[in-house]
Amino acid sequence: MKKILFGHKVSEKHLQKTKEIAPDWNVVISENPEDKLKEIKDADIYVDWGFNIERRFIEAAEHLRWIQALSAGVDGLAFDLVREKGIIVTTTSGIHKVPIAELVFGYMLMFARGLTRFYEQQKKKVWDKNVRTAELFEKTLGIVGAGNIGSEIARLGKAFGMRVLGLNRSGRIQGNSSQMYDEMYGIGSLVELLSKSDFVVCAVPLTAETRHLFREEHFKAMKSTAYFINIARGAVVDEEALIKALKEGWIAGAALDVFEKEPLPPESPLWEMPNVIITPHIAGSSDRYMERAMKVVNENLRRYLQGEPLINIVDPERGY
Repeated sequence: MKKILFGHKVSEKHLQKTKEIAPDWNVVISENPEDKLKEIKDADIYVDWGFNIERRFIEAAEHLRWIQALSAGVDGLAFDLVREKGIIVTTTSGIHKVPIAELVFGYMLMFARGLTRFYEQQKKKVWDKNVRTAELFEKTLGIVGAGNIGSEIARLGKAFGMRVLGLNRSGRIQGNSSQMYDEMYGIGSLVELLSKSDFVVCAVPLTAETRHLFREEHFKAMKSTAYFINIARGAVVDEEALIKALKEGWIAGAALDVFEKEPLPPESPLWEMPNVIITPHIAGSSDRYMERAMKVVNENLRRYLQGEPLINIVDPERGY
């Protein structure tokens, strides 16, 4: 009997849909890593979080044909083994765009409207109207990584009346993105985009090409009044360079959901900086996450069984 292994608990509601699509398949849930290692040996399909897909699981798998990640990122995956075994890898890319975009605008409004300062005053019972505030209207938003998430951020940016700049591999506006972006840049024009932006949002996948994409020269290129927001991966940024930029006033502040080392160590100076907002890698979290993720999983399962092209296939060479 063919087998689908889930490495994460799934509600009975969503599992029932899976069983309806594949009634003759054995559907197994195994969250314990050691049990998972045994179960994956004869599994045909493996569904799990990208960060849970360990190399040893792929090594142990004898019949695995398809890995479906419940996450968008699979940057820790052993792509050499994936290529060697001819395993298809898909993600749930696209389901994170709404909560991540909303968080980005939460950060931006906190900075622009002085909400962090007002919250500190509230805790001290201080009534002070002299906190400097600004608007997002007519500010320039630079989005580095104009994919699904970046384009949702861009859409909200236009709704706020912002000028929106994007950056992607081609440097060209694609499809209906013309309604969301005022200009599009290629990777070679990153410094130009940074120099024009009041808010810079990093939304690129982590690959060999994007590791430490943001370095000292890039923070120096930004306006001293600009804010940097990272909802991508921590390793996309040289964290020491960012800390230096914040300390020396090259930029006005940063909102960070991801870090080079997670959890962020208690000794990191980022914790104590008044111009930094920290969230613990929760940008994509939502009470609707698994609902959306399992829609992708079940649609891909239907397609897989029907021999149709799958959604969100990962290019092993690019890593996304």
